[in-house]
Amino acid sequence: MLEFALGLAMLLSGPTSASPPSITGSLQQGAKVTATAGTWAGSGTITYAYQWYRCDTNGAHCSSIHGATKGTYTQVAKDVGKTIALTVRATDTTGTTAAYAPLAGLVAAPGATPVATKQPPVSGEPIVGQGLKVEAAAWSATPAALTYTWRRCNANGRLCTVLAGATTDTYSVTADDVGHVVLAAVTAGKQTVLSLSAGVVRATPGPAASSRPAVTGTLQQGSRLTATAGTWAGSGTITYGYQWYRCDAGGAHCNSVHGATKASYTLVASDVGKTIGLTVRATDSTGTTPAYASLAGLVATKSATLAATAQPTLAGNATVGQVLTVTPGAWSSAAPATFAYSWLRCNANGRLCEPVAAATSSSYTLTADDLGHTIVARVTATAGTATQAVLTVASPTIA
Repeated sequence: MLEFALGLAMLLSGPTSASPPSITGSLQQGAKVTATAGTWAGSGTITYAYQWYRCDTNGAHCSSIHGATKGTYTQVAKDVGKTIALTVRATDTTGTTAAYAPLAGLVAAPGATPVATKQPPVSGEPIVGQGLKVEAAAWSATPAALTYTWRRCNANGRLCTVLAGATTDTYSVTADDVGHVVLAAVTAGKQTVLSLSAGVVRATPGPAASSRPAVTGTLQQGSRLTATAGTWAGSGTITYGYQWYRCDAGGAHCNSVHGATKASYTLVASDVGKTIGLTVRATDSTGTTPAYASLAGLVATKSATLAATAQPTLAGNATVGQVLTVTPGAWSSAAPATFAYSWLRCNANGRLCEPVAAATSSSYTLTADDLGHTIVARVTATAGTATQAVLTVASPTIA
């Protein structure tokens, strides 16, 4: 299963990217390239910030270009023979998330011909055992001949290595490519252009999730919870199936709720004091893949004066040695006067959680014991005589 923390460390809140940013324009000194922010979903108005980078031919040793923080960038002499990278940071009312455009390059010198005016796409499914094909690029003049190499890059399309023996316009995906993107370098004369990618390689058929499903709504008997499917990439139209579960306070002993197979679920008396799990199964033309929402709960009684209307979240980097901090949720009554905290270590799907000994503050430093797990905080709010506990949204898998 793909990790949700890809590449550089990212915040655990903020909008989600449904399609990546992109770069258009001729790859030549003096020409202007233009960024599109991609497609995002988030809370309220989303704003975008841009940073352009200059990298070596394999998308490594990237340095930010001073002052290149707009939606366009004019290539200069230092860019010749290099690749151009772009990071877009999208900000909504919950936080900031970064996404990465495919590398653009290699940048041609003034007067060079032919020059790539549009990067070639790659067709085919990025699944082990399947074939990929680099399609035609757009050139300023018709090339006399083309040569090819293929490169394996990290999940953000950076830090690429040349794949030995891959020298045609097609490539067969291998198990070594899982979790990476594969792209082609197409050379016409002395000019080389990098292709776009077909997406992150996955081991088995079915769409791939880049952000997990989510559950929203008031965690109280009688209230309706609503599911969002998450962000997926796949082949053709993607359809979604839903199943809600009732679990204990630690996300264990989960039982499917009979008939709860729609994108919403109304909490009943049997849910009080429990957590609610959600599995989304996404299906495309190649197969079906499951993904799991963070546990929602604990569910308050119908008469409770204090109930969570939005789960707290975690901020920080999901990496050993880094600190996670609880950020506030929302509550159905006046702001709680006090909060108490405990921390839970869960499996990679955010289930089967166990307490972390002596972790009782609003922040937690990740340890080697957390590797391969997700982390959740249990937040107990008190307002007057009312007390209610709620779990945060789970962290990404700790790396």
